[in-house]
Amino acid sequence: MEISRRTVITSLAAAFVLPMTGCAAQVRSESVPDESGAAPSSGPASPVTVPVTIGVPARPQSLDPALTVDAESHRSTRQVLETLLGVDPNTGAPVPQLASQWRVSDDGRRYTFSLTPDVVFHDGTPLTAELVAANFERWSRLPELLGQDRMDRLPRLAFASVFGGFAGDEQCRYVECQTVGERTVSLVLSEPIVFLAAALTSPPFALSSPASWAGFDRSLEETGPESLPDARPAGTGPFRWGESTEDDEAGGADGADEPAPIVLDVVPDYRHGPSAVGPVQLAVVSGARQRLRELRRGRLDAFDYVTPATLRPLVQGGAQVLQRDPFSVLYLGMNLQHPILGQLYVRQAAAHAIDRRALAEEHFLAGSASADEFVPPSLGVTHPELTTYNYDREEARSLLELAGYRGEPLPFLYPVQTSRPYLPSPEPVYARIAEDLARVGFVLEPVPVAWEDGYLGRIPAHAGRAFHLLGRTGEYRDPHHFLEPLFGQHSEEFGYANSLVVENLARAATSSSTETRTTLYRRVAESVALDLPALPLVYPISAVAAGHDLVSYPTSPVLAERFDRIVPVEQTGPGR
Repeated sequence: MEISRRTVITSLAAAFVLPMTGCAAQVRSESVPDESGAAPSSGPASPVTVPVTIGVPARPQSLDPALTVDAESHRSTRQVLETLLGVDPNTGAPVPQLASQWRVSDDGRRYTFSLTPDVVFHDGTPLTAELVAANFERWSRLPELLGQDRMDRLPRLAFASVFGGFAGDEQCRYVECQTVGERTVSLVLSEPIVFLAAALTSPPFALSSPASWAGFDRSLEETGPESLPDARPAGTGPFRWGESTEDDEAGGADGADEPAPIVLDVVPDYRHGPSAVGPVQLAVVSGARQRLRELRRGRLDAFDYVTPATLRPLVQGGAQVLQRDPFSVLYLGMNLQHPILGQLYVRQAAAHAIDRRALAEEHFLAGSASADEFVPPSLGVTHPELTTYNYDREEARSLLELAGYRGEPLPFLYPVQTSRPYLPSPEPVYARIAEDLARVGFVLEPVPVAWEDGYLGRIPAHAGRAFHLLGRTGEYRDPHHFLEPLFGQHSEEFGYANSLVVENLARAATSSSTETRTTLYRRVAESVALDLPALPLVYPISAVAAGHDLVSYPTSPVLAERFDRIVPVEQTGPGR
């Protein structure tokens, strides 16, 4: 089988100048089947499944994917809930999944979906047009369901980003979801949304059974406005939510006080055949070195995310290291409402102070690149004449002097005890950036925040913050997904709003001309580069490590990684 470019990690091993005899990484490429078809099988499904444990850096924020923008939340919900449209693993294009086919009206304002027959949710509810409509109506009214206090603590959610707002908002393009018979449904829009099919492949638009929403409603009444409702929506995927055992709850690596794992049980009557692996446990092991140690001990079968510090021992141990194509961006956020960061000279000084090339080369996997824009180059809208900020310490010092900065402490928020696709090792990355800023005269007040303590919510809540570290992970292939959630409305994250940027993003969402859309996105990129509410830092490459009990593990740049595509080593006895 031909090995794809994105899985070839041996070039990384070569960078260590390691001998290639006896310690080469075992690399396999996973050819993922089409979302609409059955997983490939060499024979009848085995009645015995292989349990698998995967190390992850954090628990989901919620098991309701519509309420989160977090990759860890969506990692688990992808296994249980499915979307109308899936993702072609080779092209990233939408393909049938719960919808067997779809068509778009000539004016682009109506999307009609024919539903896959004989699909039943895990709670026994059949998939019908009425059920699909109920899901869209629920998503469109999330502010009414959650209350404004909770909404104010959340990032820009997918429904609002894709449709321009929620039901009742003047700019919302969603009109209604009409049932056209028992198994046909139409989305009616006030304006075209040219990337809608791609957006509907992302986890926040996964369908769940309305009968399972009762737990959401009960949790909503019982929890305070600072937390998300705790519920387990029923889906149609190859796994269903399982229960942790007493042993599972004992903790993480070396008895560390880690949360209980998420357990995913195999659905034996899944329409494409049962998974060969299961139950799957998502064990929270927050430290990268701890995940490596647990893999070596056989307590983990795979883990995300590989860091430069863990790559060498993985290669030496013959582990599989499976690399994803770069489809995320790390950035330095700056608070324009801060009395000092509100000055453009100060933000420009910070941009010139950071050696982004060295950051990418020293703290990310080989192949990661420094970034000048928020949209990854693979989406084809790179601005050829963008205003950029080269690494120049003298220019940074000069700009700080022009701004009249006198060494006032500047709070800098950054996450700890976690890994993200755009930030596998937060602590050393922060240290490198802080060192660069200090060398030109910035005085920083470090504010480390554990991801589990609500890092995303702490950013806008910390009114006195100056800087913060965050990023975007691509879940569908369109520039809108990277730009609109950050800059498509007044941003509490940056204290920033630019009406021209908002207008250009809205026009790009409805334009059917590729050339026009590219021009609009380039205008947005230039406006953001000039205003500088945030500085793109790195387009990181992320990678999964898999142990010797797995033949292959599916990887995807948009993280559409279904565990029923994991191929285990064939069991030869009662033990593993």
